[in-house]
Amino acid sequence: MRTYGGEYTLELPREKVWEFMTDPHRVGPCIPDLLELKVESENRFNARVKVGVGPVRGKFDLTCELSVVEPGMVMALPIKGGGMGSGVEMNVEVRLTDVENGTLLKWQCDAVISGPIASLGGRLIDGEARKIIQKVFANFQKALLDAAAEAEAAVADAAAPEEG
Repeated sequence: MRTYGGEYTLELPREKVWEFMTDPHRVGPCIPDLLELKVESENRFNARVKVGVGPVRGKFDLTCELSVVEPGMVMALPIKGGGMGSGVEMNVEVRLTDVENGTLLKWQCDAVISGPIASLGGRLIDGEARKIIQKVFANFQKALLDAAAEAEAAVADAAAPEEG
């Protein structure tokens, strides 16, 4: 098993971050190299992604299910799937905490990889995993900030007096 983790501070209220990250329609597109996204329900989605680790390249089909552990604060995201004769099983936990300038997002992922990709070696897998994780959070932060800016613009437009 491989374990990854990290934290990010987002300059938004925890409620906004929680609302965004528990919506498969919003969080699904943050997955890097996403080829296809099918939202099955308010907490379950399937993703087809391009995967490339060293010489192994192809597509993985993933099933993801968001579950609330502690409302507004902790969620779990088990991800299972595979492709090209390889498999992956990940258990992600995300914790949100209020901080002075917004929300602290702490995450941890335990991953089990099997098949040809697993045989490539830990350093190669870890390097690729770090790149993917960085892309996920960069995409997540951009999408979250864009959504917040759109919401602010809509409020400002609604409050502006009509010209006529």
